[in-house]
Amino acid sequence: WVGRGDRRVPREAMGGTMSGQQARRPAPPPPVFYSEEFFKEYGSSGSPAPSAQSIAAVVAAPESVDAPSRGELKGTERNRILAELREDELSAAEAAARRIGTWAAELQARTVPCGAEQAEVERCYAAPPMGDQLRCGPIVDVFVRCAKL
Repeated sequence: WVGRGDRRVPREAMGGTMSGQQARRPAPPPPVFYSEEFFKEYGSSGSPAPSAQSIAAVVAAPESVDAPSRGELKGTERNRILAELREDELSAAEAAARRIGTWAAELQARTVPCGAEQAEVERCYAAPPMGDQLRCGPIVDVFVRCAKL
């Protein structure tokens, strides 16, 4: 027991060991067994659900020397997730490019409204009749009426 007065706790609770006892190692995680129904319901759609025989073979097989380490498994999963994200981003970018291309093609196919009237106004201001730009007023009025439609 460690502590003073009414705050005494067992030595093991404070991280120590009782004399004569060795520190215990944490127990390995328990094995997990999944049923075929679990794999059918929660398994990924990318690969078929493993059969009970293949699960039993994996569980029954002792760890081999060339089994991938935890770090390798993490790296493989990270790479898979990154590839999936890249694929999603690429498909989104391709869809955006198609939308923009369609919009640009529609925009380029349109004719400029009131193009003839605008050209007439530009000609009038470039070379006004009798040198007076105020005489371009009726031509500008025609352009304004066209533009308001």
